[in-house]
Formats: sequence, structure tokens, C-alpha cells
Amino acid sequence: MKLKLILSTVLLSSFQFFFAQTTSGNTQNSVKVNTAKDSINAATKAVAMTAAAEKEALRKEANELKAKMRKEKEALKEAKKAEQEKKDFEKEQKAFTKQQDQILSGEKSVHKIKTKISQEEKSLNKSKQRFESQKSRGKLTSTDIEEENIKISKQQIKINDLNDDLIKAEEKLIKLRN
Repeated sequence: MKLKLILSTVLLSSFQFFFAQTTSGNTQNSVKVNTAKDSINAATKAVAMTAAAEKEALRKEANELKAKMRKEKEALKEAKKAEQEKKDFEKEQKAFTKQQDQILSGEKSVHKIKTKISQEEKSLNKSKQRFESQKSRGKLTSTDIEEENIKISKQQIKINDLNDDLIKAEEKLIKLRN
């Protein structure tokens, strides 16, 4: 029984504490005013913080854009440099091919002149032999002898001119090779 009494008193006192927690209206108003002031202060602080955060974000974004523009500018500069190097290489390649073609042409010219010289020398030798054989037989008159001498002289002059041309062509070829 004693236990029942103790439990009932504890139960009654807990009910009393439970229902005793009601507050009056004045206390709530002051809390609300304080809360409104705090919320205004908090809002201003939040706005200031967001403004600072936005400024920081804008600054970061501007820095990122500047960095991106610098990188693009560098890439463009590198592309131009590469294009210029390519053009220079192609120009050098073209000049080299042109020089090789000129060397080839010079070699052909030298070869052509040498063959002409050899043909003219053969022709000169044949003319001399023919002239000597006709002269030894005694079939030629003095005018015929003079005409044959003129022909032989013309062939010798032609051979000398070809030799001069050969020297010039060889000099040109040497100059092209260097």
C-alpha cells in the first residue's frame, strides 16, 4: 500500500509539472521581437556574406576567363608559329627541288655538249681524211683545196665554240652544286 501511495504522488506531481509549462503571451512577444531582430541581423549578415561570396565567385570567374583567354591566345600563337614553320619548310623543300632540277638540267646540258663535241670531232676527222685522200690522189684543184680548208676551219671553230660552251656549262653546274 505504501507503494501505491508513493506511485500516485509521483504521478500527480508529474501531471502538475506537465501542465504547469504553459507560458503567458508577454513572454512570447519579447521572444518574437528578439527573434525578428535576430533574423534581420542574420539576414543582413547572410546578404553581406552572399555578396562577398558572389564577389569572390565573380573574381574567380574573371580570373578563370582571363586564364582561358591567355591559353587560347597562346594556342593561337603556337598554331601561327607551326603554320609559319610549315610554310618555311615547304618553301625550303621547293627551293631544294628546284636546285636539284637545275643541277639535273645542267648535267644533261654538259652531257649533250660533250656528245656534240665528239660528233663534230668525228666529222672533222672524216673530213680531214677525205681531204687528205683526195689531195694525195691529186683530184683536187687549188680552189677545191681552199674550199676544203675553209670547211675544216669552220668545223674547228665550231668545236672550239662547243668547248667554250662546255666550260661555261661545267662552271654553272659547279656553282649550282655549291
